[in-house]
Amino acid sequence: MKNLVHVLFIAVTAALFTGCYDRGIIDHKDFDHALPVVENLNYTKEGDIVQLTWEIPADISPAFRRPLEISIQKVENDIYREIIIVGAEGTSRDIAIDPSKTYRFVVKLAGYLTDEARETGKPDRVYSQGQILEIE
Repeated sequence: MKNLVHVLFIAVTAALFTGCYDRGIIDHKDFDHALPVVENLNYTKEGDIVQLTWEIPADISPAFRRPLEISIQKVENDIYREIIIVGAEGTSRDIAIDPSKTYRFVVKLAGYLTDEARETGKPDRVYSQGQILEIE
């Protein structure tokens, strides 16, 4: 009986692990739409305000609806705090901080694909790779 329980336990465990493997998700990583990273990302710090500035790249595919957005992830003392969205292709944002803490900002270009460029079963919201600013 003890051996039967042991074999049954191994079989159930193996079934659970094989159920977590989904080759379809791995194969669907092919996606022909990408956004370039923001350019000339900089910051200025005055007291408890940090101003982030950047430029929108010129080589944006016509497959994206305009205007694009900027997504800023705010990380305070290695703790994720919020996402700040800057619309209408803005090129700067003032963000309140606590000067006694360290910050990391991850800045990404974000946009939606046009109806013509959308593919069934694939996302229509696309983000560029993030540019990171460390502020101490």
